[in-house]
Amino acid sequence: MGRQLEIDWQQTTAELKDLYYKERNPERRTRLQALWQLRSGKGMKEVANLVGVAYRTPQYWAAWYRQGGLTEVLKRIKGHGRQGRPARLTVLQQHALVAKVALGGFRTVGDAIQWVCDRWGVRYSYPGLHSCLKRLKCRPKVPRPRSIKADVEAQAKWKANGLYEALQDAEISETDQVWLCDEMRFGLWGQVRRRWGLRGVKIIQPIQIEFAWEYLVLAVDGKRCQLRWSWASRMNQAQLIPIFSQWSPDAVIWDGASAHRGKAMGEVVFTRLFLLPYSPELNPCERVFEWLRAKIEGEVYASLWHKRCAIEHYLRRLKADKVSLNHLIGWQWIRDAFAQLPS
Repeated sequence: MGRQLEIDWQQTTAELKDLYYKERNPERRTRLQALWQLRSGKGMKEVANLVGVAYRTPQYWAAWYRQGGLTEVLKRIKGHGRQGRPARLTVLQQHALVAKVALGGFRTVGDAIQWVCDRWGVRYSYPGLHSCLKRLKCRPKVPRPRSIKADVEAQAKWKANGLYEALQDAEISETDQVWLCDEMRFGLWGQVRRRWGLRGVKIIQPIQIEFAWEYLVLAVDGKRCQLRWSWASRMNQAQLIPIFSQWSPDAVIWDGASAHRGKAMGEVVFTRLFLLPYSPELNPCERVFEWLRAKIEGEVYASLWHKRCAIEHYLRRLKADKVSLNHLIGWQWIRDAFAQLPS
């Protein structure tokens, strides 16, 4: 028979049980369960099997309890208090690396490895710097495009008060139906999209090469979280005028495409407001198009009609999902501009 366990317990069985049920950290919870069971009279081997650890592990916990009580047991982590190797980069160097990542300076981890080596002479392996970037809360992202002709300062002013001033000059009220609109061309010219696959095994994706195009005409209302759409065979006034005559908006905000600025379009009874040039990022329709392309591209469609049906399917799902729709089109600066209008 083994020796009887001798511990000068500072807590009762009920107290350890209560601490166990209140604890949320998995590691600390396991240790509290083991101590509770030891306190209730169970043997070391039985407790080890109960909590799912090696026989020696609860012996270590009991020894730590003898040294410093419950505090000593709960403060220790895996490694018995030993610290890992010091970071290869100083805190200042890590901040510089994060700043470079924030500017989109690296396409791959290999680019970051070369940059760190050239700048500070610190050599990393691929897994090493990958883990470092992960600890610094960096991850791969697809950049949002911006035209080289875009006026960034003017865009900032438009977000701050430019939209509100344009609405005010057009005498738009808060109750008017105002849509932000745009068009997306879709066709049967196949595009490849990233997919999950097995390492070392190539993925073959069939694509179509067919000149067949159509246009999705989209209108969004971020303030009321609404979405509507229609279809056009071409991007011209003759196709757009019947659509907007049926929708009957009070005002439309869109880009300066020739079909939007045309004389015939101006005869339709609604106010036209135009976004800044080279600034599609000011229109929430573009976010919907980006979301939609991720859903529909990379597939083979029997005809253009089948692709339109797929688009229709995803748009109906998005329209019914108000949380996702609000995430895409409910931009706060647009809501703030409409909130300032007179009712």
